[in-house]
Amino acid sequence: MGSGFQCGVLMGANVASEVAAGEVCESTLACHFGTGTVWNERTRLVFDSPPTFLVQHITDVAGAEACGALKNIIALGAGFVDGLGLGGNTKAALLRVGLGEMANFCRTFFDGVQDDTFTQSCGMADLITTCYGGRNRKCAETFAREIIISANDDNVDLEQLWASIEQRVLNGQKLQGTLTAKEVYTVLESCNALHRFPLMKTIHDIAFRGMPVKSIVDGIVVAPTSRI
Repeated sequence: MGSGFQCGVLMGANVASEVAAGEVCESTLACHFGTGTVWNERTRLVFDSPPTFLVQHITDVAGAEACGALKNIIALGAGFVDGLGLGGNTKAALLRVGLGEMANFCRTFFDGVQDDTFTQSCGMADLITTCYGGRNRKCAETFAREIIISANDDNVDLEQLWASIEQRVLNGQKLQGTLTAKEVYTVLESCNALHRFPLMKTIHDIAFRGMPVKSIVDGIVVAPTSRI
């Protein structure tokens, strides 16, 4: 398509079944088609369908797209919290720290990321929805419970366990957070930046390196305070 190709993304707290049922939801259109506002607004109106599907516009395409991927990693952590039987306070702490690491990642690797992106539907709202009702959270909760049950078995193949859970739980849908966790870990390791993202690192290590599920709390506690 070439370097001059312009595109936008539509991201947000948009569980498909709820959208199809006509329940009220918001979404974020991120695009920047020229210096004026006409084409951005025309594009927004293509998707905006009040009163049930409400679309807001921002120009931060990279930030919106990255949030849509990174939130799936944090949702794995939310599933670990649920699998441990921990409550809303712990999950709220995980969401706060997770949003901070998402913002930190976006600012580190993309130019022009805007603070407002993280309070849009593509940021905070999508993170909340995914961490309470998404497929990544659901599979991670199953993973945590099964790992706890098999605590004395050192021969558990974690890759195969994830594949089995995906097949049993998702009925043909695909698990996104595990692949994203691997890719983000590789990027951060190559930049010697894992220490700046302790929650994401902890989630990866629980998922793929045999770190105890209960360590998810450590990933929350050691995380530095981040500016959104």
